[in-house]
Amino acid sequence: LTLGCQEGKSLLVATGTGSGKTESFLFPIADRLLRDPAPNEPGVRCLIIYPMNSLANDQLYYRIAPLFGRYLKDFGIKFGRFTSHIRANADRKEEESQLKNNDKLLNALGGKNIPANWQLTREEMLQNPPHILITNYAMLEHLLLLPRNAPLFAQNKLQMIVLDEIHTYGGAQATEVAFLLRKLKNRLG
Repeated sequence: LTLGCQEGKSLLVATGTGSGKTESFLFPIADRLLRDPAPNEPGVRCLIIYPMNSLANDQLYYRIAPLFGRYLKDFGIKFGRFTSHIRANADRKEEESQLKNNDKLLNALGGKNIPANWQLTREEMLQNPPHILITNYAMLEHLLLLPRNAPLFAQNKLQMIVLDEIHTYGGAQATEVAFLLRKLKNRLG
């Protein structure tokens, strides 16, 4: 899997629940970001798109945050979730306080603190775009449409796009996502 990603090829993974699909994209993402020649420069390198906020939250809390916020936190890989669950003008302390009520999350993070490389607010992400941006296709439309969100993709550093649960996209929704990805590609040139 890593070899295919390093060669710039697309990859589709289809397998049963609990078989490691998430790791099949998280490990190559980690590998690519650990090899980044300019790791301290802001800019979204990886965009992970989920069909629903509930899935995005579950994957963020129990897979993405533990990997990048616990095990790889010393490498400065920043990640953030830009969905409707993150309110505009939210305060980091408020967001941390809410997350600290989730004992399962804190256990996965191996402590009582939310890692500093987890960008919790829209303002944090707009001022210093994370390496990994987690969102859903509806919010991605807003990110590309509204001028205030332009800083997220201004550095044009995107290297990877992950569409998790791609089998859920069908019909009009699949067409919408396809056009959305074309819009992203056009934005980035």
